Amino acid sequence: MAHPHVLTRAWALLALLALLALLALLTPAAAQALEVSPLRITLAAGQRDGELWLYNDAAQPWHGQARLYHWDQTRETEVLVPAQDVVLSPVVLSVAGQARQRVRVVRLGPPPATEQGYRLVIRAGPDSPPLQVSLPVFIAGPQPAAAPALTARVQVDAGIAALELYNAGGSHARLADLVFIDADGRERPILPDLAGYVLAQRSRRWPLPGPASTYAGGHFSARLGDAGQQRLAGPTPPIALPALPGL
Repeated sequence: MAHPHVLTRAWALLALLALLALLALLTPAAAQALEVSPLRITLAAGQRDGELWLYNDAAQPWHGQARLYHWDQTRETEVLVPAQDVVLSPVVLSVAGQARQRVRVVRLGPPPATEQGYRLVIRAGPDSPPLQVSLPVFIAGPQPAAAPALTARVQVDAGIAALELYNAGGSHARLADLVFIDADGRERPILPDLAGYVLAQRSRRWPLPGPASTYAGGHFSARLGDAGQQRLAGPTPPIALPALPGL
């Protein structure tokens, strides 16, 4: 009869071999990655098309599909409707291992009267690792668009605060590193890194942490596009603090 210690070592070896076999099955899918470049496409009025590239660093092929949506905004939501005036080629994607594929964005008609926004959505097929990427696409109008011009205000509903930004400019605003600066100059991070976009002539809302009263007397600041940090114009609060009894 085998010694118990020999049996223990044998079972441990079998378990290790089984684990290595499982990892060998999982590694190709887990390691498979699709890189997309660039992450934002902008077409000038004179451009009829643009492009992005998909890079497959894995040994296995990657399959998926691409769709383009016209992009609008309400205060609370992003509105996506299948695009009719701009198309993608191809829409069925197949990227061989260690290879790349080009996707063209093609404007069908004349340039829009004003800047229009779109969302290019890439989804993996059922035989590829799960992936969904949404990239902004902007098409400029024939006339130079006014720069983004944001105004910020705090809205309060049932004691819950939300920041509303309105873009009065003629082009989109890309926000990053949104912070609140109180009356004493102390900074409070709200949305680090990329906060999102406000399309031209549109409003967006973001919920604010903490009670509404903490935003009285301060202002908001963010990085817009590739520029440095800048103050967002009013009307920022005043949010009136609750009156104390007897005052």
